[in-house]
Amino acid sequence: MKVDVIVPAHNPGVFLKEALNSCMAQTYRDFNIIVIDDASTEDVGSIVKKYRKALYLRLDENRGPAAARNYGVKFGQGDLVSFLDADDLWEPKKLEWSVKAFQRDLSVGMTCGNYRRLENRERLCNPFYRRPQVITWERLIKTNLVASGSVTMRRDVFEHLGGFDENLWIGEDWKLWLSCAQEYEIKYIHKVLYKYSVIKSGNSLTNRDALQNKHKKLLKNMIKESTERMDEINRLGRAENSSHKNLLT
Repeated sequence: MKVDVIVPAHNPGVFLKEALNSCMAQTYRDFNIIVIDDASTEDVGSIVKKYRKALYLRLDENRGPAAARNYGVKFGQGDLVSFLDADDLWEPKKLEWSVKAFQRDLSVGMTCGNYRRLENRERLCNPFYRRPQVITWERLIKTNLVASGSVTMRRDVFEHLGGFDENLWIGEDWKLWLSCAQEYEIKYIHKVLYKYSVIKSGNSLTNRDALQNKHKKLLKNMIKESTERMDEINRLGRAENSSHKNLLT
């Protein structure tokens, strides 16, 4: 199974090279890297072109991580898509463990797993989850249990769900995971799949208070819409079961 590694990048600084090196160190080798330069003022292309497995794409305006990821996926041909932010670091067996989960059960729509926070590129925290997780819509609607750098998704599932919501710059991943959980199994892998980089004084979207405040209403609407859609799915399921029982009597 070929994997397209999707890496959005907006002024990633020195961290992009480390992220790409963690891709190149993967034990599973059937992958390509697609780096989407989200209108950086830095010369991202000169870094990416040093990696033979990497395709460099550029957006002319800063459109956010959702749009950048969606754009990158369009240029791939892999059976699976896997996501890595430009300042995060994959563990060497991230793809190997993820692909094996799909090979064991092709009905799985998406995989995710454990991770460790890397604070200010100095302090490596303990694994986030102490015990295996069961990822369901009912649990996801309460909080985002899935770290994007741990995710691998079937391409056909990604396309069926319509990709990331480009109106969201924060929580766009959570919305996609919720949509996936409504229709497909999400398989949790209880292994550390990556290091999630947290730079408290950095330019991360989650560090921007104004953007956070702007998205509060959008995220509330997202939860409301997802709940309404799940209620409709459950209603249709009950109706179908009732119709099937009537046919049998």
